[in-house]
This record gives sequence, structure tokens and C-alpha cells, in this order.
Amino acid sequence: MPELRRRKVKVKAPRSVRTAEDFGRVRLSPSFYMRDFLHSEIGDIHGISNLPDDPDLAIMAGKLLCEHLLEPLQATFGRIAVRSAYRSSAVLQLYRAAWPLDKAGHG
Repeated sequence: MPELRRRKVKVKAPRSVRTAEDFGRVRLSPSFYMRDFLHSEIGDIHGISNLPDDPDLAIMAGKLLCEHLLEPLQATFGRIAVRSAYRSSAVLQLYRAAWPLDKAGHG
């Protein structure tokens, strides 16, 4: 797997509707955009943002996920749709409180 490197230009964390829309338009691969990964029903219901605190890291991870898993799966099996693939720390904290792990580590 390629070495993970941070881009020199830092993407600011989205803090307005406009910057959130712009962030969602970041293309991760030929078939996927960042907005494909950001929907969270838990966040929507509780009014919690599901935007990353570290956009550069989220973009880098999303690009790697698309390149090494999603695009090859799509090439093999046809179009796939991602409902959600990212959880902000606030959404994850709420999720873990609602569905704690059992003794085997399963949620």
C-alpha cells in the first residue's frame, strides 16, 4: 500500500454551508465524491455535524478507500452506491453510547 502523505496545502475544516458544499464536491476517484461518504442519519436526527475535523486526512483516506476497494469492486460487480462511510468524532461518540460493544468487541 502506498505511504500515506499529507498534502502541503491544508484544507480548512468546513464551518459554513458554503464550505461544507465545497468540501462535498471534492472528487475522491472517477466515481466518488466526498459528499457520498458524509451522510449520517444519527447526526441528522440529533443535529450533530458529520464533517471531519481534519479534512486532509478524510480526503486522503477516502481516496485510498476508493482507489483500493470501491473502484475495483465497482469495476467487477457494477455500480455501487455508498450511503455513509465516515463518522465524525461527535457522531461516533453518540453511536458508541447508543450501541456499546459487547465483551467480544462487537457493536
